[in-house]
Amino acid sequence: MYTIIDRRKVNHARMHETVQASQGGATAKLSAASGFVGLHLVEDTEEGVNTQVIMWESKAHADAFQHDTDSWNRTLDAHGHRLESSNRGETVLSIEPQK
Repeated sequence: MYTIIDRRKVNHARMHETVQASQGGATAKLSAASGFVGLHLVEDTEEGVNTQVIMWESKAHADAFQHDTDSWNRTLDAHGHRLESSNRGETVLSIEPQK
């Protein structure tokens, strides 16, 4: 599995507009993308930072979606959601509940 973690300082004044933009196609494209495993968005209201965790089956799948990722990141930048950090790499440990 391959994981991408981005942390962004949120521009609250444009959050509603950002959510609308994501529903306009970005989330549908992502959820239908080959190799997409999942996305989690964690909101830290005290710090005003959102952490986005996206999981892919492989780096190749993430790379194949890079054009759309770049487009969405430009939208976030334009809405004033400033990137603070970005980490990406092979997932070396994943713990799931026992079934």
